[in-house]
Amino acid sequence: MLSTCRRPRPGTPARLDRGTATLEVVGMIPLVILLVFILVQTAIALYGITTAQTAARQGARAYSQGSDPSSVVRESVPSWMGASTETFGPGHGVRAVVDVPDLIPAFDLQITKQTVMP
Repeated sequence: MLSTCRRPRPGTPARLDRGTATLEVVGMIPLVILLVFILVQTAIALYGITTAQTAARQGARAYSQGSDPSSVVRESVPSWMGASTETFGPGHGVRAVVDVPDLIPAFDLQITKQTVMP
């Protein structure tokens, strides 16, 4: 008795496997998008760290020369980042707090850097 079931030829995919690669790619798209958002948020945070340090240094320099440090800090920080300034210490210390915008709602980043000038 001969079998009526057809077997696929060796080297050809079975009919049941059609479209599985497409489903796998579609399933990976949300993970790739999340990874891109995390990478961009990390880059923005690193830029915020650099900006906060520069703003604190420039504010302390202005404070040691008798100028208003908060206006210098605000000018040092891009308009899309928020900034606040505190002065402290026996020297001419400035603490700059920079609000980093968040792409992912779970992150609420505030970066604080401080510098003291003689």
